[in-house]
Amino acid sequence: MDKENILNNIQENIAIENFRTIHKKHETIKKILQSTLTVMICCLSVTGIVFAKDISTKIYDNFFMTGKGMETAMNEGYIENTNMDYENANTTIENTKTGEVIEDIETKVKVSEFVMDDFNLSITFDVELSEKAKEIVTADEIWEFNFPDLVIADENNIVLYCPSGDRYNEFSQEHNLGMDFEEALDKGLCIGSGVNIIPIQREGNHVKVVYNIYTGGESSFPKSKKLSIDMTKINISKNEKTTMGEEEITLTGDWNFDVEVPEKMYNRQSIVYVQTDTTSENYQLESAVLYDTGMEIAVKIKTEKQPEHPAFLEHDFYDSLSDDDPLKNADILGYISWKERQTEAYKEYSKKINELFNISAYLTNENNERFDLTQGPNANGSKRIDDEGIMTYTGMFDLTKYNQAESVTIHLDYNGQTEAITLQKKEVE
Repeated sequence: MDKENILNNIQENIAIENFRTIHKKHETIKKILQSTLTVMICCLSVTGIVFAKDISTKIYDNFFMTGKGMETAMNEGYIENTNMDYENANTTIENTKTGEVIEDIETKVKVSEFVMDDFNLSITFDVELSEKAKEIVTADEIWEFNFPDLVIADENNIVLYCPSGDRYNEFSQEHNLGMDFEEALDKGLCIGSGVNIIPIQREGNHVKVVYNIYTGGESSFPKSKKLSIDMTKINISKNEKTTMGEEEITLTGDWNFDVEVPEKMYNRQSIVYVQTDTTSENYQLESAVLYDTGMEIAVKIKTEKQPEHPAFLEHDFYDSLSDDDPLKNADILGYISWKERQTEAYKEYSKKINELFNISAYLTNENNERFDLTQGPNANGSKRIDDEGIMTYTGMFDLTKYNQAESVTIHLDYNGQTEAITLQKKEVE
C-alpha cells in the first residue's frame, strides 16, 4: 500500500473511530480524577486527627503517604518540625469566574515540617488566609490548592523543585544564575523532580498542603543545609471536579523565606551491602544501599532478549512525517496505536513482553521480618532488558537503617520461579 492510500485509509477512519477513542479516554480520566479526589478527601479527615495530636507524642502513620520506610524513619525522629514564624505577604485575591477582586489582604505561609533524603523531599506548607479573603473563599470550601510557580533551591543555588523549564528560566534571570533550564539539568544544578500535591487540612483560616517531591531516573537530592522557598501565587478552587491548572481563584503576593535543614538530614549516611550467596548464578546483585527511609536494590537476571516490536505500515508512515506536518499529532498517533493493538501480532508481542517482565520481589532481615516495595508518589520497581538479554530489576523497599539489618535476603519471583540473594552489610574500611 503506498503512502497516498495509507493516508486515505487513515482519514476515512479517524473521524469516527478516533473520536470514540478520545471521548472514552476523556470520560475515563474524568472518572479517575473524581475517584482520586474522593479518596483524597477521605484522607483529609483521617490526617486531620494526626495534626491535632501534640507534636511530642505524634505517631506518624504514613503521614506524607510515602510508604512504611519513611513512616519508620519519622517515628525514629527523622523529621524536622520547624517551629518557624509565618512569612507574611500583602496579596490580592481574585475569582476569575465571578470577577470578584479583593486587594491589600494578608496571607501567611510557612513550612511546618519536612523530611529530606536522597530521593524524597516531603514538605507540609501551612497557609493562613485573612478574614477578608473569606469574602471569596473559606478554608472548608477548598478542594484544589497549590503553588503554581513554587521554586525550592538550596544554599548552592541547586534547584530541587521547579514546575517547568520556563519557570526555571525566570528564576535564573531573577537570581543571576547565568544559565537556562537545559544547561542547569546537564550540570546537575536543577534536579529533574516530580511532585504529588495533597491538601490535608482545611480548618478555620488555615489550609495545610503536602508537597511530596521526588527525584527521577538516577538523580538524587544533594545534602542541602538550607531550603529557599520562592513563590508568588496560590491557586485555589471551590469546585470538587477541578483539575490542577484550572483553578478559578488566585492569590498573588510574594513569599520568599528560608528553612534550615537539620544535621541529621544534610549529614545523612548510607550503608552498602554486598552479596554473599545466591540460589542461582543467573541472579546476581548489582547494588544494595540502605538509607534512613528505605533500601534500594538492583539485581541483574539472565533472561531472554526482548522480541522485536511488530512492524506496522501505518506507523512507519506516521514516523516518516516531518515534525511540522499537521498529520503528526497525538490524535492520529493514538488512532494508529489503537488499530495496532487489535492485531494478533501485537497481542502475541504483548503477551511475550508481559511474561519477560513478570517479576516481583521483597526483602527479609535476619529476624525474618518482611519488607515490601515502597508505596509512594513515585514509580517503583523498574525493569529493563539490555541487548544481551540481561534484565536489571531496581526497587526501593521499606527496610530502613532503623530496622538494624546485619544481613538481608532478596526474594524474587520470576514467572513462578523463586530465587534468593543473600546480602551482608559491608565493613567500613
